[in-house]
Amino acid sequence: MNDSASVWTQRLAEFRAATAACQSTPGCGAAAAVTADIGLALVLKGLRISEAHGSDPVRHELLQAAEALLGRPGAFADDDMQAFDDYLSAARHVEVEDKQAAARQACAVPLALAHCCLEALELAVDAWPRTDPIVQSDVQAGAVLIHAGLSAALINVDADMASLDDAAAQDQVGRTRRRLQSEGDALLRRLVDSGK
Repeated sequence: MNDSASVWTQRLAEFRAATAACQSTPGCGAAAAVTADIGLALVLKGLRISEAHGSDPVRHELLQAAEALLGRPGAFADDDMQAFDDYLSAARHVEVEDKQAAARQACAVPLALAHCCLEALELAVDAWPRTDPIVQSDVQAGAVLIHAGLSAALINVDADMASLDDAAAQDQVGRTRRRLQSEGDALLRRLVDSGK
């Protein structure tokens, strides 16, 4: 997808309007990616503000990891739109192999996003006890948004999985999807429980 069509070159209001429009993309996958990246930005904010109040070697490592990860979940927004557009294009043609390759890619992109969200969620869980109390709400809210992005990406997988003709491929995607959701749920519970 070229830069002029990228989600990240649009104003937020334009992205919202495009998401609400009567068109195929952006849809839940792009919205999930944007949501997760904004959540990660909140985690990074908490780490940066805390680190500004006094350096901690572990927190500094987490901050560097968050800086390196920021933008990766969001990059899947454009990838998701491209994968779905490619699937719709392939579905209009008679080549079954092309349609199935596009269907596999339409599942692969939100699964990759969910993997990335899981990495960001692990970082948020590790960051929360290392942040100042005044910004722990940012980290916790960020984790909730990252988890929402992960869950929405996996809902996207559910929708796309039906287009796979191969039962073994459907089973593998389904197992991966359930594992990612379970791991994400457990991480969010861990953070919420530690905040009580």
